[in-house]
Amino acid sequence: MVHDTNHQSKLWHRRLAHLHYDALPKLKKLVCGIPDVQTQHYGVCPGCASGKKNRGPFPFIKKKTKGILHLIHSNVCSPMPVHSLGGHLYYITFINDFSRKTCIYCLKHKDEAFEMFKEVQGFG
Repeated sequence: MVHDTNHQSKLWHRRLAHLHYDALPKLKKLVCGIPDVQTQHYGVCPGCASGKKNRGPFPFIKKKTKGILHLIHSNVCSPMPVHSLGGHLYYITFINDFSRKTCIYCLKHKDEAFEMFKEVQGFG
């Protein structure tokens, strides 16, 4: 029976979730039942190479909005633990999807959000 040590290192590399080849001989001192494995390996493990790939950029998507004020994203923040210097506990954000212009307004009470939305008619 022929014993291929290079094959053994590849086998244990895969069995141990692609553990680095240099760590395999050190593992024998810590775990019973692992055979002597050489650290010599040739080439690159395909699993390790694909695991280190970075994801490419997202494809460019044409904007769905036709112009300014066509779509506005808005959010009211939950109460802050401490009042601001002006006594505000909340803030509201408005983001224009077309121009990405962002406005932030401070609110003392959450019910002021609707009045603030009416004021943003000139938002662009």
